[in-house]
Amino acid sequence: MSDFQGEDLIAGVLELVDRIRPLHLSIVGGEPLVRYRELGVLLPKLNEMGIEVQLVTSAVRPIPLAWRDLPNLHLVVSIDGLRAEHDKRRSPATYERILKNITGHRIIVHCTITGQQTRRPNYFEEFAQFWSQCEEVRKIWFSLFTPQQGQQSEERLAPADRLHIVNELGRLRTSFPKIDSPPLRIRSKFEFRL
Repeated sequence: MSDFQGEDLIAGVLELVDRIRPLHLSIVGGEPLVRYRELGVLLPKLNEMGIEVQLVTSAVRPIPLAWRDLPNLHLVVSIDGLRAEHDKRRSPATYERILKNITGHRIIVHCTITGQQTRRPNYFEEFAQFWSQCEEVRKIWFSLFTPQQGQQSEERLAPADRLHIVNELGRLRTSFPKIDSPPLRIRSKFEFRL
C-alpha cells in the first residue's frame, strides 16, 4: 500500500480488508500521520466495519481530534526512552511536540528497551513515572529490542539484561498501574525471546 496515495490508497486498503476480513489491523510507518487526509476517511470506515485498528505513530504532527471518537482506534505513540535520548533520536518528534499533539486523546505509549537504557539505574522507573502522570496516557507498553540475526550493537540486550528487565517491570507495575505487563505475560515473553 505504500506506493498508493489519496483515493487509491483508501480504495486499496478497503479492498484488502474486505477480502481478508481481519479482526485487527495495524497501521505502521514510516510515519502514518503523513497520510492524515487518507486516514481521516479510512479510519471511520474501518470503525463502521468493526475492525480494531492500531495506529503506531511518533506523534510528530497533531492527531485529529475527530479520531478520539472512534472506539475501535488504538493510538500507539513510539517513545525511545527518556527525553534526552528520545529527542536526540526522534527529532522533530520531540517530547514537547508529542505532548502537544496528543492533547485530547487517550494513547498507549510504547518503548522498545535497549541495552543502553539498562545501564542507567532507575531508567524505567523515571520513564514510567513521567508518562504515568500524563492524563492522555492510558497504557504503557514495553518491548525488548530484538536485533537482526548476527547483528552486534549497543542496543543489543544480554541475557542478564533481559532477566533484569523482567524483574524490574514486574516490580514497577505495582507502583505504576498504567504499565500493561501482567506477570505471566512478562515471564512468557522473557522465556520465549531468550
